[in-house]
Amino acid sequence: MYNPNNPSNWSWSKAFSEMEKTVNQAELTQQSINHIAGYPGEANGLYITLSKSQQDDVYEILNQIL
Repeated sequence: MYNPNNPSNWSWSKAFSEMEKTVNQAELTQQSINHIAGYPGEANGLYITLSKSQQDDVYEILNQIL
């Protein structure tokens, strides 16, 4: 049965738009983590001192924001 929300049925423009959105979200997430971690290249930022569950919470919050 035809499902317009199935990615295999998307138009090229919708597929590229969705990809652009995903890449943009990933870049913003990485930039946010870099700022929290003390970018550029510093290994003494706040993010790496967080526990694994706290790091997961940061990603969850970023996903809700972005």
